[in-house]
Amino acid sequence: MSNAEKLHYDYSCEEGEESSWLWITKMKDPALPEPHCYSLLFSAEGTHAATLIKNFQSLSGDEAQEYAKQLAFG
Repeated sequence: MSNAEKLHYDYSCEEGEESSWLWITKMKDPALPEPHCYSLLFSAEGTHAATLIKNFQSLSGDEAQEYAKQLAFG
């Protein structure tokens, strides 16, 4: 993956952290409809996801992309 390639991420963190989820993907085939156009790189659920989401919420732009890359690729 090139450094210029943008990762896509989405998450949900409700009051009950056990229902939280986070996923990070890269665009695999833009010609396909969602969600088939994406390739999953990382996912988390429950309290683990809630902890990671809290870290995402204070980030934007390049910082969020860097955090997503750290999660997806170590």
